[in-house]
Amino acid sequence: MLNKGHGADSLVFNNLISGFLNLGNLDKANELFDELKERCLVYDGVVNATFMEWWFNQGKDKEAMESYKSLLDRKFKMPPPTCNTLLEVLLKHGKTKEAWTLFEDMLDNHTPPNTQAVNSDTFNIMVNECFKLGNIEEAIKTFKKVGTKPGSKPFAMDVAGYNNIITRFCEHGMLSEAEKFFQELCGKSLSPDVPMYRTMIDAYLKAERVDDALRSFTKMVETGLRVVASFGTRVFSEFLKNGKNLEAATLLTKMGEKEPKPDASIYDVVVRGLCNADELDKSLDVLDQMMKYSIGVTPALQDFVRGAFGKVGRTEELDRVLNENRWRFPGRQPRPFGQSPRSPSGHAEMGGWQSSGSPQMAGGQQF
Repeated sequence: MLNKGHGADSLVFNNLISGFLNLGNLDKANELFDELKERCLVYDGVVNATFMEWWFNQGKDKEAMESYKSLLDRKFKMPPPTCNTLLEVLLKHGKTKEAWTLFEDMLDNHTPPNTQAVNSDTFNIMVNECFKLGNIEEAIKTFKKVGTKPGSKPFAMDVAGYNNIITRFCEHGMLSEAEKFFQELCGKSLSPDVPMYRTMIDAYLKAERVDDALRSFTKMVETGLRVVASFGTRVFSEFLKNGKNLEAATLLTKMGEKEPKPDASIYDVVVRGLCNADELDKSLDVLDQMMKYSIGVTPALQDFVRGAFGKVGRTEELDRVLNENRWRFPGRQPRPFGQSPRSPSGHAEMGGWQSSGSPQMAGGQQF
C-alpha cells in the first residue's frame, strides 16, 4: 500500500495493529500506530478504540482511558461510525458516564448538511443501553434527543432507527408503544421494511391478535415486499390454525400475481390447511395457481390431496387441475440447439416469419 504511493489507510493499519495486539506484541502495535500518526495528521479514531478494547481486556482501565483521552485531545472531527465504535467500547466496559458525554457531544456537533455527526446506529446503541438497564422512559427520550449547542439540528430518524426501537418494545411486550412508533414512522412518509413488518406480525401473533397480524401481513404483501419461505410458512400456518382460510387463500393469490412467486413450501402449507378445513374448492384454486405458475407440486403433496379429494369422490376433478398439459403450448416440440424451426411447407421460419424471399405482411422484416 505504501510503496505503491497509496495513502496510509487507517483501517488497514488498524487491522494490523489488532492482529499484533491479539498476539500480545504491544511493541509492534505501538510501532505501527506511531508510523500511522507520522503519515497522517488526522487518522481514524477507531485505532484508539482497538487499543482501548485491548487494554480493557487486560484489566488495565487506566491505560484504556488514557488512549481515549489522547484521542479527544486531538479534537478530530470524527464521523459517526468511528464515534459509534467508541461508544460501544465504553459501554461494554462500564464507562457509562463517558459514553453519554460522547453521545451528547455528537448531538451538539450534528449540523447537517455541513456535518453529519450522528446516524441511526448512534441512537440504536444508546437506546439499546437504556432498554438493557430497564429504563424504558429514558430510551424514548434518548430516541428523540437533540443537541443543545446553538446551530445543532435534530437527526432525521430513518427506518433502521424506528425498526430498532420498535423491536425492543415488542421484546418487552410493549405492543401499544410499538404501534405508536410504527404509526409515527408511516406519518413521516417513511416506508416500513421487511424486518419491521416481521417484528410487528410476530408480536401480534404472540399476543394472539390474529386480525391485526393479518392486516399487517396484507399490507406487507400489497406493498410488494418479499415474503421468504420460513416466515411465510409460519405465518400462514398461524392464520389457518385460527380459521382464516379464505383470507389465507386470498393473500396467497395476491402474492402469486407478483414476482418473485411465493416459495413452493408456502403453497404446500396453504393447500394442506385448506384441505384439513374441508375447503376443497379453495385448495383446488391454489393448486390451479401452482400449475399455472409452474410451481412444483411435490409427490408428498400430490398423495395428500389425492387422499383428501378421493374421500369425497372428486379425484377426476383433481386430476384435471394437476394435468400439466393444460399449461403447455400445443404443437411445440423441443428442437436441437441452433436448428431453425420449419413451417409445414418446409420453409425455415425466423422470428415468426417464413423465409420465402419476401415479407409475409406489411412491415415484416426480410432476413
